Amino acid sequence: MRSEHFTGVTRTVLLYSFRWMGMATMVFAQPCLSYAETYVAGLAGYGLSAQLTDVRMAGGVTGSNLDLQNSPIYGLKVGHFSDGLKYFGGEAELYTATPFIKQQPHTQSSPSGTQTGILQGGHQRVTTAAFNVVYRYPGQVVQPYAGVGLGFSWFTSPTSTAGAAVRPGLNVLAGTRVFVTEQMALFGEYKYNHTSFPGEDFKADYNAHFFVFGVGYHF
Repeated sequence: MRSEHFTGVTRTVLLYSFRWMGMATMVFAQPCLSYAETYVAGLAGYGLSAQLTDVRMAGGVTGSNLDLQNSPIYGLKVGHFSDGLKYFGGEAELYTATPFIKQQPHTQSSPSGTQTGILQGGHQRVTTAAFNVVYRYPGQVVQPYAGVGLGFSWFTSPTSTAGAAVRPGLNVLAGTRVFVTEQMALFGEYKYNHTSFPGEDFKADYNAHFFVFGVGYHF
């Protein structure tokens, strides 16, 4: 009798255990039943390893790559996903950073020869408005995502080298969003920004890498 009793209890415990495991799997792994949503979010983070590459100056002079100062970044984004395209959505974002040009050795090459000197560096701010196409997995709790889009970067500087100018470029992002409530989510994201550095006598390609964290409200 006792053996039958314990066997029955064991079966009951196992049955409820499998039910709870199934419910947890559905919550974390299954996509949402409704895919339409709009969200707004704030972000902040840090930019690392930014550079000016393919440096070109007047008179056919070329220069070595220039390292930029690591810089804080902050901004906002707004996006929307529809039921018709459950995996794809659109996103607009605005973020700003101050990747100052470091004081550093700089080599210049021209038809007459090569010389190396110390570049004094300079202050600048880069503000980017980007419009991205975003792919996401529509999980109820965890949503990995990636996106690519067109960015417009506004360079402002007190020097005459850059002045103030807007340049189009490439904006790439990838991250993961985790919902802490039905409408609030935390996210971590990598961003890459590529564009041309403006200037009449000094031209280069601007490449920046950012790691950001943020919080979003979904409705």
